[in-house]
Amino acid sequence: MSKTIELQIGKSQTLIDGLRKNLEELKARGISDADLNKMSEELDLLSKCNSECDALRAELSLKVKKMNAVLNDVKDSFAAKKRIIKVNYPQEAWANYGVMDKR
Repeated sequence: MSKTIELQIGKSQTLIDGLRKNLEELKARGISDADLNKMSEELDLLSKCNSECDALRAELSLKVKKMNAVLNDVKDSFAAKKRIIKVNYPQEAWANYGVMDKR
């Protein structure tokens, strides 16, 4: 769970608990049991949504690691092929083989 979400859930739950203890006094100020129940339901939903996001982050992390491994393979292959051209052909011919001289 992200720290921001965790902190907000904790603060909100503490507030709800405190408001419930003083509900009779707070009814005159417009706070009802239904309001507090709605807040609790929203906290439950927030927790559920955060769990779903955590699962997606974990899945994404695995996919990013896989992508980075493939990228490294592609870069290595590219460098090896480029090196063959640079070593065996004059610089003027490199462009014919798709090797651009950056100088």
